[in-house]
Amino acid sequence: MRKILFFFVIAFFSSDVFGFEPIELRTKKGIKFWYVKDTSVPIISLDFGFVGGAFYDLDGKEGTSTFLASILDEGAGDLNSVNFQKTMNSLGMKLRFSSTKDLFSGKFQTVSENKEKSFDLLKLVFLKPRFDKNEIEKIRNQLIASYKINNSNISDTASTEFYNNFFKGHKFSRNDDGNLDSLRKVNFDELNFFFKNFVTRKNLILSISGDIDQDDAIKLIDDSFGLLPESSENIKEIPKKDTFESGIKFVEKKTPQSAVVFGQRGLPRKSEDFFAARICNYVMGGGGFQSRLYKNIRERRGLTYSIYSYFISHRNNDILLGGFQTKNESVNETIKLVKSEWKKMSINGISQEELNEAKTYYKGSFTRNYASTSTISSLLNAVQLYGLSIDYFEKRNKVIDNLTLEKVNRVAREIFQSENLFFLVVGNDFD
Repeated sequence: MRKILFFFVIAFFSSDVFGFEPIELRTKKGIKFWYVKDTSVPIISLDFGFVGGAFYDLDGKEGTSTFLASILDEGAGDLNSVNFQKTMNSLGMKLRFSSTKDLFSGKFQTVSENKEKSFDLLKLVFLKPRFDKNEIEKIRNQLIASYKINNSNISDTASTEFYNNFFKGHKFSRNDDGNLDSLRKVNFDELNFFFKNFVTRKNLILSISGDIDQDDAIKLIDDSFGLLPESSENIKEIPKKDTFESGIKFVEKKTPQSAVVFGQRGLPRKSEDFFAARICNYVMGGGGFQSRLYKNIRERRGLTYSIYSYFISHRNNDILLGGFQTKNESVNETIKLVKSEWKKMSINGISQEELNEAKTYYKGSFTRNYASTSTISSLLNAVQLYGLSIDYFEKRNKVIDNLTLEKVNRVAREIFQSENLFFLVVGNDFD
């Protein structure tokens, strides 16, 4: 117990890493990864992802990638689920997987004194995963129960319905977690097919941070990931959706209040205009209590408890997303106010004072990503996923400092077009 507590404390509260210079390295087997050495605590953190995620779920078998993410740490090689978990705990090791619309990812941590044995266990997962029948049924029951719980939540329902309509005709329209019918159809064959075809070196993104030398990192990464298939004929580029839905769609559900998710096309993370757009959105709905949406809709009129907007990066299909809950009878009024704020942003932009405040926030908040080896490796992988260069960390503040009011307001005019907004409402008695 003391070892586990020590692991959690040092993994999440390392403080001697508020500046770093990542290095791009390559293993003998050609695996590229980003590396940051941090010896302030004896912890190694590794983030890895395989581009594609739920996009590659077969039609009618939606939720396969989420299913795989839930079962991969349930045993490997000769170790069943119980023994696998016991072995991880004895090493001070953590391993978890997850899947989103465009990424199947994993997160690994261990105390540095046990790095060889921990990486061997990670290697075993990739070489000899166990899709035991009893574990498949256990995970299936868990996912079905989770789906039912989420389906009873109007916010989750609104989010699912938003994607279903906004991305109509694209695989991003599907629920990452599947549905009751598809989850009942996922079995060994589907899990094995996804694992063999979409967990490869071709679509791998990898970053490591912590108490480990470059040579050891290169060797251990090669040992753990080097025997994965180099590629698969089934891997393909995720297509860009040319047109998105706009307007309002109502989904009837008996409930005392409505949940609303709204959005429009966004900007690619590597666009030269992205930070200008992000500044605009900070003022609009990303700045919490200071945002215009919060002040004008929550604070002044009391129509919602919270309201927000943020940019979200889906591969080749970036969007600007927002949401709120309100009384059924206030839905139309609140939607009109959101559209009004969108128009004001397009016409008037933001003020110099708002620009200065947003710059200060984004420059100051970024250091929170340096708080531990875990957050550093996660950040490194996110930057790679977005297609940004390794000097992003050096250039970021300069990009923010160089933003002018003229540029920011030009981007505001181009992005914040109220006629492009799509609102998905789950509730009843809207009149």
